[in-house]
Amino acid sequence: MKKISLNTNKEAKIMRNKLLYSIIAFSTLIILVFILSRPMFGVPAIGKILNPFTGGVQNGTDERLEHSILLKNLKSLTDSVEIYFDEHQVPHIYASNTKDLYFAQGYVTAYLRLWQMDLTSYSAEGRLSEIFGSSFLEYDRIKRRTGMLAGAKKTLKMIEQDSETSVILTSYTNGVNAYIKELGYKNLPFEYKLLDYKPENWSNLKSILIMKYMSNMLTGYEQDANMTQMMMALGENRFNILFPNFNANVPPVTNVPIDKENQFLEYVKKPDYLTNIFLSSDTTPNEYNPHFGSNNWVVSGTKTISGFPILCNDPHLKLTFPNIWLQMQLTSHNMNVYGVSIPGAPTIIIGFNENIAWGVTNGATDVKDWYKLKISKDGRHYEYDGHLLEFEKNIEEIKIKGKPSLYDTIRSSIHGPIVYDRNFQKSPELINHALRWELQNSSNEFLSFYKVNKAKDFSEYKNAIKHYCSPIQNFVFAGSDNTISITHQGKIPIRSNGHGKFILDGTNSEYVTTKYIPLDSLPEETNPEKGYLFSANQQPTNKSYPYFYSGSYSKSRAIQIDKLLKDRDIFDLESMKKIQLDNTNSFATEALPVLIAKISGNSLSHEERRILKDFGKWNGAYNFIDVHAKLFELWMSKIRDLTWDKLKKFSFYKITPDDYVILNLIQQNPDSDWFDNIKTPEKEHAGHIITQAFRDALTEFKSLKEQKGVRWGDLNIVNIMHLTNIKAFSKMGIHSSGHPYAINAISKSWGPSWRMIVELGETPKGYGIYPGGQSGNIGSKYYDNFVKDWSEGRYYELLFFKNKLEAKNKSYIKWTLRK
Repeated sequence: MKKISLNTNKEAKIMRNKLLYSIIAFSTLIILVFILSRPMFGVPAIGKILNPFTGGVQNGTDERLEHSILLKNLKSLTDSVEIYFDEHQVPHIYASNTKDLYFAQGYVTAYLRLWQMDLTSYSAEGRLSEIFGSSFLEYDRIKRRTGMLAGAKKTLKMIEQDSETSVILTSYTNGVNAYIKELGYKNLPFEYKLLDYKPENWSNLKSILIMKYMSNMLTGYEQDANMTQMMMALGENRFNILFPNFNANVPPVTNVPIDKENQFLEYVKKPDYLTNIFLSSDTTPNEYNPHFGSNNWVVSGTKTISGFPILCNDPHLKLTFPNIWLQMQLTSHNMNVYGVSIPGAPTIIIGFNENIAWGVTNGATDVKDWYKLKISKDGRHYEYDGHLLEFEKNIEEIKIKGKPSLYDTIRSSIHGPIVYDRNFQKSPELINHALRWELQNSSNEFLSFYKVNKAKDFSEYKNAIKHYCSPIQNFVFAGSDNTISITHQGKIPIRSNGHGKFILDGTNSEYVTTKYIPLDSLPEETNPEKGYLFSANQQPTNKSYPYFYSGSYSKSRAIQIDKLLKDRDIFDLESMKKIQLDNTNSFATEALPVLIAKISGNSLSHEERRILKDFGKWNGAYNFIDVHAKLFELWMSKIRDLTWDKLKKFSFYKITPDDYVILNLIQQNPDSDWFDNIKTPEKEHAGHIITQAFRDALTEFKSLKEQKGVRWGDLNIVNIMHLTNIKAFSKMGIHSSGHPYAINAISKSWGPSWRMIVELGETPKGYGIYPGGQSGNIGSKYYDNFVKDWSEGRYYELLFFKNKLEAKNKSYIKWTLRK
């Protein structure tokens, strides 16, 4: 009989114990998962997330982007579709017909970004309370009451009458739903597991809501109540000085020869109906950020090394995970187009094909009006042209997670819905005011972009964008035949002087806008002699434009782009990258010598004079290592505080006059009463204010220098937040160059959401990048892999394949979808 050593027995016992402990641990985990798989005490069921077989651990990879070949049978297709993914996981879709092309776009987009597009549709419809609970009830009520859903339903009816668009939209929807049907709990996006809900079927209405959501984000300019109060408080003359409607020193989007000036663009008259009854004791701050928009420009081949035009675009939007854009190439029998799409919506929004390139910036023109109503005591009627009209009523059910639904009664007038009333007093100054907004109307932007995607020349492009209504955008165009053009495109109401800038009188039909600026009269410029065109959310026209308009227009970026394009005779792709990454604040370069000249030098110490002399050499660039930018920021902040202290006495003061207003006052009227410090008995002028502001700023600057340092890149910190605002899913603390007033307009949470540079030619050459990744899966290595390169100013080549063979030879992954 063989002897068994004591050591062997001991090892066996250890192995048995390990096995026993593993079984106990595994059993405990199973029991724990079972117990926690049910919601308790209002806390989501986290057991499912912890489940090692189906929970969050299964979201640790992008399985379909890790394998080289995928084959799927999908009954809705009429023919096979091939999809090739390049090294950056950009899908290049090849279909033989339109229906299959957009089915595949919907399918691929759902795989990469399902939760993002689904959440956006919930947000647009006012349904976030269903996911997040009562903390989003106020948000949902506002969305329901502004008429976005009603506008989306009108658009759906319109699109259903257009067979071309209907096929595109329905095919996209079918593709999304084909992917949703494949999902079990195991492969649900992690956010669904975390928030404990499932995706519902996609619909054409959801895609329309996505576009309405974008319109809401880009036309959020809303200062009517505050401008009304300021006009009443300041009077007509002082109002126009502090809040000018037009700045003649800023190069406009379109600059046609001036025959006759439109004086109403420069000087806004106080409407006769404005009386003290319109003044209110409070104004709700507006969340719209007027300093951010976008840049685009195009240079003719007469100014490029290649002889072909170069087009650039970088839309500035809120920086989020997942990114707002998704790159792809769409190829079928009648198109071959590359660019970025909006997850949840078909077509390419910004991009290029073999013959043309195009880009967009926010037009920033006001298309949102508030009407003050006179309502009967019973709340059922309102006065209009001497008659009492009855409100239309609609009851909205807002479902709330874990609680009973809220039933919200919304009254609508001939002008639009009443957003705020005695039952919902979020904005006291707008109670019993009706909102009229272009996004409430039907429009078919899908048709515009579909036609642009396949346009072969300027004529086809122009025919495409005529269908585009909202939001107002500056469309810039380049054709391979060297045609360049820019259009301030969309439905702009025809208004009398000042109308739309202030609260409107809802009792009088005189103030109801029923007509729009004709298509052939929209601001446009084509093939200018200077050889370039651009937009940076500045005013769309010069003073000769015959129609009145107003908006929230930027200035400094437009001035800098114009300077850089004007100062150089010849361009290539590399020089365009440098312009797109330019960190110069043109306002700073213009203001700094003016401010220094006004300083009372005798009142400064020797050290202060030395610092000022060195500061005067600064070139206005907010580069990463720059040490002067922060001092200028502090100085301007102090100047604003000391100049506009009189405005702070108004309870409704929320909007500070533009910095160019201060600069103009310093140069043209340095003895203005605005520079008099109300806290002192003496009469101050601009020099006093500027000197005191500099000394105060310098004190703060020195303290900051000792504590943190003053390099701009160390202070300018960008946070790219996940849509849930969960920090673990976000990218925090990115140190960056740039400034809201620079072409590279980066701030804490806004910035270039997509940088694109395209040179047309025999084969288009493109470069681009956005701060994110192709995948929306937080566990994927393709979730945020572009961020570092984006923050450091690098670009990726945009691989435009002329045919399927090129795609096959230069791609790493192939999907085949077949019927």
